[in-house]
This record gives sequence, structure tokens and C-alpha cells, in this order.
Amino acid sequence: MRHDWDSDEVLLDALRDAVSTPPDDVPPEFVEAAKAAFTWRTIDEELLLITSYDSVLDDTLFARARATATARQLVFDADGVMLQVEVSAAGITGQLVPATGSVTLVTPSGDHETAEVDELGTFVMDAAPRGPVRFRFTGGCTDWFIL
Repeated sequence: MRHDWDSDEVLLDALRDAVSTPPDDVPPEFVEAAKAAFTWRTIDEELLLITSYDSVLDDTLFARARATATARQLVFDADGVMLQVEVSAAGITGQLVPATGSVTLVTPSGDHETAEVDELGTFVMDAAPRGPVRFRFTGGCTDWFIL
């Protein structure tokens, strides 16, 4: 299909027609592609916190018997924001510095649990599901990691 967009009026008419198309005329694959592209709008914030410590990867802890390890400790930090988390069978405890808002545990299927942060930045959650998860909070979120 060839268009004659030599004038602004013709181009504006074509854009008006495109924008006024009813939503049910949009092919489903276009809608999915648009949703996927929309998730990239916050990629910089999402990559804000990189794992700087994971007790599972600590060589000194690796030397000890894994059966004695009771909790996994993770630290995420970047640009003045730090999230420390301890994950055990009993649940998740953590601290967000600076202390603001809430922390949400996210799974691939969506938000799993949200906990309010107290004045010291600490929070408590129930036991985490197995598999890929990440923590989201005001101003950023961690990388995905496997529990």
C-alpha cells in the first residue's frame, strides 16, 4: 500500500484514521508485542540493584557442610540503595536502606507478597516460593534469582 504524504493534511488524516481504529481490529500479536515493548520502559530502574553478595556463592561457606546452612543471605546494592535479605524455611526477613515504602516479592506469574518497611527499613514476609523471584520497591528492583 502506497501513501501520498506530501502534505501535512494528508498525513494527519492518515494518522487520525489509524488512531481511531476500534481496539478489536488490532491483531492479538500486535497487542502482545506492544505489551512486551512497554515492559522495557523501566529497564534502567530494574537493573538498578545487582547482587553483590549471595551466601550460596560464598567460598568460605561452601567449605562447610551445606546441611548446616539454615538460611540464604543476599545483598543487592547500587547507587545509594541497599537491600539485605535472609531467606529461610520460616520466611524472609530483610532491610531496605534508605527505608521507604514497601518491598514486594515478585514471581514470573506476578506479585507474590508485599511487606511494609518500618522506620529502620526492616520487613518480614512469609516463606518464599521456589524458583525465579525478585524484589521490587519504590525506585527499583533486584535482578531475578533462583530460590
